Amino acid sequence: MTAEEYQGIINEEMFKLINELVENGKLKEYRPLYEMFVKEKDELTEMVDKTPEEVYSKIIEEYLMKVRGIAKLVPGLTTGIKDSKSGAEIYTYSGRTSASGEMVDENTRFDIASTTKLFTTTLALKLAEEGKFSLDRSVSSYKNGKYKYLNILVEEMAKYYYELRTPGRLDERDGELSKEELDNRLSGTKVAKEKTFVYSDIPFIILKDIMPDSDEYFKKYFNEEMNMLNTSYERFGSLTGGKDGELKEVHDPKARVMERYGINPGHAGVFSTSKDLVKLNDALKNGFLSKESLQKMITPVVKTPMLLDENGIPVMKRDKNGNATGQINISRAMGVYIKHPEGIRVNELPAPVSDEAFAMTGFTGSHMVVDLKNGLTTNILANPISDNNQREVIIDNNKFIIRDCGKVFENGTKFKVVNRTSEVYDKDGNLITKAPYTRITNTLKEEQINVLLKLRLAKNSLLRKVELESQKSEVHDVFETSRSIKM
Repeated sequence: MTAEEYQGIINEEMFKLINELVENGKLKEYRPLYEMFVKEKDELTEMVDKTPEEVYSKIIEEYLMKVRGIAKLVPGLTTGIKDSKSGAEIYTYSGRTSASGEMVDENTRFDIASTTKLFTTTLALKLAEEGKFSLDRSVSSYKNGKYKYLNILVEEMAKYYYELRTPGRLDERDGELSKEELDNRLSGTKVAKEKTFVYSDIPFIILKDIMPDSDEYFKKYFNEEMNMLNTSYERFGSLTGGKDGELKEVHDPKARVMERYGINPGHAGVFSTSKDLVKLNDALKNGFLSKESLQKMITPVVKTPMLLDENGIPVMKRDKNGNATGQINISRAMGVYIKHPEGIRVNELPAPVSDEAFAMTGFTGSHMVVDLKNGLTTNILANPISDNNQREVIIDNNKFIIRDCGKVFENGTKFKVVNRTSEVYDKDGNLITKAPYTRITNTLKEEQINVLLKLRLAKNSLLRKVELESQKSEVHDVFETSRSIKM
């Protein structure tokens, strides 16, 4: 087959894929997607005589470069990506559990922080399906009226419709907290304001507390039915941790207090692995939750991208002095991020995903995307806060570091991650800028989706090619083999 003939095949498959993504995502702007595929089409055409294995390896090369770039900035990192339509499934492992800890591998368990909320949401929806719990009852009707001030619907609480406020802090910043005082502060939770959509841990602490036998059902559903054997509140195996990594403590300060009193909270505290997070995606894809429950998960209380007043004018966030600081975006539904016009900056979702995709992220460096309509899932688990020492990289014109961090550096520029903040210094040691660690990883989050789409295009094109040439096909074996890459 000539390169020109092969390019024609690739072109047909490219537009099929673009049309599918545009339809599934209701994409209004898809030029960046088109440009990415056009570039990929040219590269695939140049590989007309290459084996499927060579094509596969070339496509994932840039993705692995981005992973290596991020891995240089944290003690340990794992990633997992899977496309159920092409069969592509790739895991990477790099670094150590802490500065001097053991090497990260497929069984290393990361503190996933607020990604725990996805488990709590899934648990609540499953129990509701089975008639063991109701999202349509008031919070105050549970636990013998423990939350007597919360005469609000459980579902609306879990979708951040209300700003909830406790009579005191739930961590120990102001001093040690007794079990009795912790219970008093939780049961004293009140509605401070409605229609705020303010992200908070409190709704999910309460949500898990009012569910019946939540710890037992957690084990039943996730450990037994989904076979997620490395996902648990319990400490076992190879763990990353907080700043006191050797103590194997959860990082979240509220979760630490609650766990001391035998409470597994719904907002944080779970440890998991990249492979287990892919298993969660697979279970959702295979019907663990009904379509109705999944739709409920991704449907916000207010179905506009930003909060509007009675006149249809955007409601603004304001600082302590009353100055407007920006509109109130509605980018979350039931514990998860959902598609939003402003994109990954506000919703943690790369542009090509479908309108039914959702994401979750955690303070410790965890991130997960689930796109059941397009058959895609990705995750990142990192521990940027588990090392007391500043991690420093000398950029020195190293291109994959430059691209990953979204900066153009002079030779000798230094890049540091201090806990979850990145700091960029010039060659004389002067601080140039700071940015949240999550902003650094946005390019990796986008590349995870992109590489899966590139692999799908390559596989579909190669299958057409070998069929026309009546060749024995190795395409399925190459693309559908799960790969674990230690870096």
